[in-house]
Amino acid sequence: MQQLEHLKDGARVGRFFQFGRAPDGRYRFTDRELPAQIHLIGSGEIGGKARGLAFVMDHLEKGGELTQYQPFLRFPDSIVISTDVFDAFMEENNLEAAILAGCAGELPLEEIGNRIIASPFPIQWSEALIPFLERETRPLAVRSSSVMEDNTNHSFAGIYLSDFLPNRGTMEQRLDKLTHAIKRVYASTFSPNARAYRKRHGLDWRKEKMAILVQNMIGSQYSHGLFYPLVGGVAFSINYYPWTSRLKPEDGIVRLVVGTGTRAVGREYARVFSPKMPGLRPEGSDVRTIIRSSQETVDVLDMKAGRLSQRKLNMLSNPLLTTICSIVSEDGTLRDPLSTAAMVSSDQRFVASFTRLIEGQTIMPFTPLVKETLSSLEELLEYPIDIEFAVDFSSQEASLHGAPLFFLLQVRPLGLRPQHREIPIPEISPDRMIMECSNVLGNGRLKNVRHLVFVDPETYRWDHAFDIARTIGRINQQLDEDDEPYVLIGPGRWASSNPQLGVPAQYNEISGAAVIIEMSTATFSPELSYGTHFYADMVASGVLYLPFHEEHGDQFNRDLLRTTTIAFQDEFITHYTIPEGMDVFVDGQNQRGIIALADTSDNPPSI
Repeated sequence: MQQLEHLKDGARVGRFFQFGRAPDGRYRFTDRELPAQIHLIGSGEIGGKARGLAFVMDHLEKGGELTQYQPFLRFPDSIVISTDVFDAFMEENNLEAAILAGCAGELPLEEIGNRIIASPFPIQWSEALIPFLERETRPLAVRSSSVMEDNTNHSFAGIYLSDFLPNRGTMEQRLDKLTHAIKRVYASTFSPNARAYRKRHGLDWRKEKMAILVQNMIGSQYSHGLFYPLVGGVAFSINYYPWTSRLKPEDGIVRLVVGTGTRAVGREYARVFSPKMPGLRPEGSDVRTIIRSSQETVDVLDMKAGRLSQRKLNMLSNPLLTTICSIVSEDGTLRDPLSTAAMVSSDQRFVASFTRLIEGQTIMPFTPLVKETLSSLEELLEYPIDIEFAVDFSSQEASLHGAPLFFLLQVRPLGLRPQHREIPIPEISPDRMIMECSNVLGNGRLKNVRHLVFVDPETYRWDHAFDIARTIGRINQQLDEDDEPYVLIGPGRWASSNPQLGVPAQYNEISGAAVIIEMSTATFSPELSYGTHFYADMVASGVLYLPFHEEHGDQFNRDLLRTTTIAFQDEFITHYTIPEGMDVFVDGQNQRGIIALADTSDNPPSI
């Protein structure tokens, strides 16, 4: 990858960073300058997410190519609502003072959000949306596209809101739903998660402005009034923590789900693979583990209810599931469906395996298309990139094409990370060893971490999960204010939306954790976070991740912790303080992680 000159603000001057950049360093376009499938409302900035998509589409319009499978590649129709609409909304509703007070900690951020959503949308800009709705009657995805978002150093992945709308009813009803969704995205600019993220990365909230990217939602309406793409997903051109020595970072990683991509970017089960070796799973080859780690619940747009809903795979009554699902047999093995009828009315257990899609080419050349597209986009943007996409199996356009179509929804640069450096793990005596894990995600070393927050899997109760998360949040806030990083240990998956799978903490409630451990038990089984927003932020923030599997021989010395000072304890949570500090070693190359009491005979360590 070529070396490029740096701008004063640290951004590199490459094709992508020159695209639409004005002399003042801001990114502005006229409607005529954007690709044909993107239209502009307003004359302000368009934000990183919209700019990434526009850059790629502009490249193709000018004769560029991403893959030899170009006939399968498509883009959604989009409008961008620029930042001057955001400014007008804030000014007309006199929200500046409230935002100043909220960001200074003088007004609850939830109150700011409520005020933004309750405020009227400017009539001028509301009327500007009508021509768009007159020509666009498909369901809509309303996505954030802020000025700070998708920065190469700070992705903001998963921090701001996206919304999905059926786009049904009278013009007045549709316009009201759309402006309400826009206001919800505006409100997410000042959410606790956004505030915690900006604080962690030292970003000035006063420089943040929100643009909106509205796209037609990819997919079809299937049985029971449910709209969704058959396949959604995310892909990274680089995988900073390969799960086997047979893969290199540049081999990339893909994460697939049935339904909307919300399950692909969230902490839910998905099919994870590398385009280099699609049959090689991070979870290994044990069938029971594969079944346990496979998607069974799907996010879909309920057209009648007007919102995203969840359904089990065998409730979808969709014959097309034959192409991407497997049936769990009574003997605990996986088998392909024998007929489409089995997917329409069945009480059998289905899991999303995607084997035929990713390991063959009879359905479409999916894996080589993704592999070539990732490589071409990385070369085009001159950065490692990640994308979001959806695969359309059954629309009129797909039917005319005679095969599924691959829709590119988002493109963003990831930035360059330091090369893996070797992390030697010293000999550590048993009386200092707190935890030892294998199959770690990350590569690095921390010294003198003095706090450990532990949610015990043995006492965790999912019906108390949200209270547990709020308590963790209060501990996190205090440690953050004291500038004290900490080790966070708990059952299952941190930040899962499902409390039965782990503590449903929000980003702002664990934003100060320097090390995150997820413990596997018979009840709670953490899935590696590859390809999720959680993963993206761990990469961006340098957070070290250790999955703890007792059944794999991982060790946890609870007795040693009990000899340390307890700063707080309730029925579910214990906050330990360790004055002498802990040392953390994560050797990503050899898949080994160690947490140990600091060796006080060493020189005074630094973080």
